Amino acid sequence: MKIRSFLAFDMPPVVKQTLGALIADLRRMGPDLKWAVPEQLHVTLRFFGAVEESLLSGAIATAIRGVTATERPHAVHCAGLGVFPNWKYPRVIWAGFAGDTEPVIALHDRLAKALENFPLKPDERVFRLHLTIARAKGHPPPALVKTVESLGPIEFGKVPIDQLTLYKSQLTRSGSIYTPLVELAFTGAHVAPSTGKAGGASPSTPPCGCNKQ
Repeated sequence: MKIRSFLAFDMPPVVKQTLGALIADLRRMGPDLKWAVPEQLHVTLRFFGAVEESLLSGAIATAIRGVTATERPHAVHCAGLGVFPNWKYPRVIWAGFAGDTEPVIALHDRLAKALENFPLKPDERVFRLHLTIARAKGHPPPALVKTVESLGPIEFGKVPIDQLTLYKSQLTRSGSIYTPLVELAFTGAHVAPSTGKAGGASPSTPPCGCNKQ
Protein backbone atom coordinates (compact mmCIF):
# COMPACT_ATOMS: atom_id res chain seq x y z
CA MET A 1 0.00 0.00 0.00
CA LYS A 2 1.28 3.45 -0.87
CA ILE A 3 1.50 6.12 1.81
CA ARG A 4 2.48 9.79 1.82
CA SER A 5 5.74 10.16 3.64
CA PHE A 6 8.68 12.42 4.38
CA LEU A 7 12.03 12.44 6.16
CA ALA A 8 12.66 15.11 8.79
CA PHE A 9 14.32 16.13 12.04
CA ASP A 10 12.18 17.43 14.86
CA MET A 11 12.34 20.52 17.05
CA PRO A 12 13.08 20.13 20.76
CA PRO A 13 10.30 20.93 23.28
CA VAL A 14 11.70 24.35 24.20
CA VAL A 15 11.66 25.51 20.57
CA LYS A 16 8.16 24.14 20.04
CA GLN A 17 7.00 25.96 23.16
CA THR A 18 8.63 29.27 22.24
CA LEU A 19 7.41 29.18 18.65
CA GLY A 20 3.99 28.01 19.83
CA ALA A 21 3.61 31.13 21.95
CA LEU A 22 4.64 33.31 19.01
CA ILE A 23 2.25 31.53 16.64
CA ALA A 24 -0.60 32.07 19.12
CA ASP A 25 0.14 35.81 19.19
CA LEU A 26 0.52 36.16 15.42
CA ARG A 27 -2.61 34.11 14.74
CA ARG A 28 -4.71 36.87 16.32
CA MET A 29 -3.53 39.23 13.58
CA GLY A 30 -4.00 36.70 10.77
CA PRO A 31 -6.65 34.12 11.70
CA ASP A 32 -7.25 33.22 8.04
CA LEU A 33 -3.70 31.95 7.48
CA LYS A 34 -2.90 28.26 7.79
CA TRP A 35 -0.74 28.12 10.92
CA ALA A 36 1.61 25.33 11.87
CA VAL A 37 0.80 23.09 14.83
CA PRO A 38 3.65 23.66 17.33
CA GLU A 39 3.77 19.99 18.37
CA GLN A 40 4.42 19.01 14.74
CA LEU A 41 7.23 21.46 13.94
CA HIS A 42 10.02 19.83 11.95
CA VAL A 43 12.46 20.43 9.12
CA THR A 44 11.80 18.27 6.06
CA LEU A 45 14.94 16.91 4.40
CA ARG A 46 13.06 14.89 1.76
CA PHE A 47 9.37 14.69 0.83
CA PHE A 48 8.66 11.33 -0.81
CA GLY A 49 5.01 11.71 -1.74
CA ALA A 50 3.16 8.40 -2.21
CA VAL A 51 5.52 5.43 -1.78
CA GLU A 52 4.93 1.75 -1.10
CA GLU A 53 5.15 1.32 2.67
CA SER A 54 7.23 -1.86 2.35
CA LEU A 55 9.79 -0.03 0.18
CA LEU A 56 9.87 2.93 2.56
CA SER A 57 10.41 0.93 5.74
CA GLY A 58 12.72 -1.52 3.96
CA ALA A 59 15.22 -0.54 1.29
CA ILE A 60 14.75 3.23 1.61
CA ALA A 61 15.16 3.16 5.39
CA THR A 62 18.27 1.01 4.95
CA ALA A 63 19.76 3.51 2.49
CA ILE A 64 19.07 6.39 4.87
CA ARG A 65 20.56 4.43 7.76
CA GLY A 66 23.71 4.07 5.70
CA VAL A 67 24.00 7.86 5.87
CA THR A 68 22.97 8.39 9.50
CA ALA A 69 25.32 5.62 10.65
CA THR A 70 28.26 7.81 9.62
CA GLU A 71 26.75 11.13 10.70
CA ARG A 72 27.80 12.80 13.93
CA PRO A 73 25.30 14.73 16.07
CA HIS A 74 25.46 18.50 15.78
CA ALA A 75 23.31 21.50 16.59
CA VAL A 76 22.03 24.74 15.11
CA HIS A 77 20.03 27.63 16.54
CA CYS A 78 16.48 28.43 15.49
CA ALA A 79 16.44 32.19 15.06
CA GLY A 80 14.89 34.92 12.96
CA LEU A 81 11.69 35.29 10.97
CA GLY A 82 11.19 35.87 7.26
CA VAL A 83 8.83 35.29 4.36
CA PHE A 84 8.72 33.65 0.94
CA PRO A 85 8.91 34.79 -1.77
CA ASN A 86 9.43 38.39 -0.62
CA TRP A 87 8.06 41.06 1.72
CA LYS A 88 5.89 42.60 -1.02
CA TYR A 89 4.05 39.35 -1.75
CA PRO A 90 4.49 37.18 1.36
CA ARG A 91 2.91 33.74 1.04
CA VAL A 92 4.90 31.80 3.64
CA ILE A 93 6.13 32.93 7.05
CA TRP A 94 9.15 31.03 8.27
CA ALA A 95 11.55 30.75 11.17
CA GLY A 96 15.20 30.49 10.20
CA PHE A 97 18.37 28.88 11.49
CA ALA A 98 21.77 30.27 12.44
CA GLY A 99 25.10 28.90 13.54
CA ASP A 100 26.93 26.06 11.81
CA THR A 101 24.30 25.10 9.25
CA GLU A 102 26.71 23.64 6.70
CA PRO A 103 26.55 20.08 8.14
CA VAL A 104 22.77 20.08 7.66
CA ILE A 105 23.07 21.16 4.05
CA ALA A 106 25.79 18.55 3.47
CA LEU A 107 23.54 15.92 5.10
CA HIS A 108 20.72 16.84 2.71
CA ASP A 109 23.08 16.37 -0.24
CA ARG A 110 24.34 13.00 1.05
CA LEU A 111 20.77 11.77 1.48
CA ALA A 112 19.88 12.88 -2.05
CA LYS A 113 22.83 10.89 -3.37
CA ALA A 114 21.87 7.80 -1.34
CA LEU A 115 18.29 7.88 -2.63
CA GLU A 116 18.94 8.75 -6.28
CA ASN A 117 18.46 5.19 -7.60
CA PHE A 118 15.05 4.66 -6.02
CA PRO A 119 11.82 5.17 -8.02
CA LEU A 120 11.01 8.41 -6.26
CA LYS A 121 9.61 11.63 -7.62
CA PRO A 122 12.56 14.00 -8.07
CA ASP A 123 12.63 16.95 -5.70
CA GLU A 124 13.95 19.72 -7.92
CA ARG A 125 13.37 22.54 -5.45
CA VAL A 126 16.34 24.21 -3.82
CA PHE A 127 16.72 23.04 -0.22
CA ARG A 128 16.07 25.93 2.15
CA LEU A 129 16.78 25.32 5.83
CA HIS A 130 13.70 26.76 7.55
CA LEU A 131 10.56 26.04 9.54
CA THR A 132 7.28 26.96 7.90
CA ILE A 133 5.03 28.50 10.54
CA ALA A 134 2.22 29.89 8.34
CA ARG A 135 0.90 29.88 4.78
CA ALA A 136 -1.33 32.50 3.16
CA LYS A 137 -3.58 32.05 0.12
CA GLY A 138 -3.83 35.80 -0.44
CA HIS A 139 -1.99 38.77 0.98
CA PRO A 140 -1.69 38.60 4.79
CA PRO A 141 -2.90 41.57 6.87
CA PRO A 142 -0.37 44.43 6.65
CA ALA A 143 -0.16 44.62 10.45
CA LEU A 144 0.91 40.97 10.60
CA VAL A 145 3.57 41.41 7.93
CA LYS A 146 4.90 44.51 9.68
CA THR A 147 5.09 42.68 13.00
CA VAL A 148 6.95 39.71 11.51
CA GLU A 149 9.40 42.03 9.79
CA SER A 150 9.98 44.02 12.98
CA LEU A 151 10.85 40.98 15.08
CA GLY A 152 14.12 40.60 13.22
CA PRO A 153 16.72 38.23 14.75
CA ILE A 154 14.46 36.80 17.44
CA GLU A 155 15.86 33.68 19.14
CA PHE A 156 13.86 30.48 19.61
CA GLY A 157 16.46 28.13 21.03
CA LYS A 158 19.10 25.51 20.33
CA VAL A 159 18.21 22.58 18.06
CA PRO A 160 20.27 19.41 18.59
CA ILE A 161 20.21 17.16 15.53
CA ASP A 162 21.05 13.58 16.41
CA GLN A 163 18.48 11.55 14.47
CA LEU A 164 16.10 11.62 11.51
CA THR A 165 12.55 10.28 11.42
CA LEU A 166 10.58 8.76 8.56
CA TYR A 167 7.00 10.00 8.90
CA LYS A 168 3.69 8.87 7.45
CA SER A 169 1.53 11.85 6.51
CA GLN A 170 -2.26 11.61 6.43
CA LEU A 171 -4.33 14.49 5.08
CA THR A 172 -7.61 15.11 6.91
CA ARG A 173 -10.17 17.89 6.93
CA SER A 174 -8.85 19.08 10.28
CA GLY A 175 -5.22 19.06 9.15
CA SER A 176 -2.31 16.72 8.58
CA ILE A 177 -1.55 13.83 10.92
CA TYR A 178 2.10 12.79 11.15
CA THR A 179 2.96 9.29 12.39
CA PRO A 180 6.60 8.29 12.99
CA LEU A 181 7.51 5.07 11.18
CA VAL A 182 11.27 4.70 11.57
CA GLU A 183 13.78 6.62 13.70
CA LEU A 184 17.35 6.74 12.40
CA ALA A 185 19.96 7.82 14.92
CA PHE A 186 23.29 9.47 14.09
CA THR A 187 25.87 6.95 15.25
CA GLY A 188 29.06 7.94 13.47
CA ALA A 189 31.73 10.59 13.43
CA HIS A 190 31.32 11.87 9.88
CA VAL A 191 32.57 15.40 9.42
CA ALA A 192 30.70 17.16 6.64
CA PRO A 193 33.01 18.55 3.94
CA SER A 194 33.30 22.30 3.80
CA THR A 195 31.43 24.07 1.03
CA GLY A 196 33.97 26.87 1.05
CA LYS A 197 31.48 29.29 2.54
CA ALA A 198 31.81 31.01 5.84
CA GLY A 199 30.13 29.12 8.68
CA GLY A 200 26.93 30.49 10.14
CA ALA A 201 23.86 31.33 8.17
CA SER A 202 21.99 34.58 8.49
CA PRO A 203 18.65 33.90 10.18
CA SER A 204 17.00 36.46 7.89
CA THR A 205 17.85 34.55 4.70
CA PRO A 206 17.77 30.73 4.78
CA PRO A 207 20.86 29.34 3.05
CA CYS A 208 19.04 26.73 1.37
CA GLY A 209 11.33 25.65 -1.51
CA CYS A 210 8.88 25.13 0.92
CA ASN A 211 8.02 21.50 1.57
CA LYS A 212 4.43 20.38 1.78
CA GLN A 213 3.36 17.36 3.76
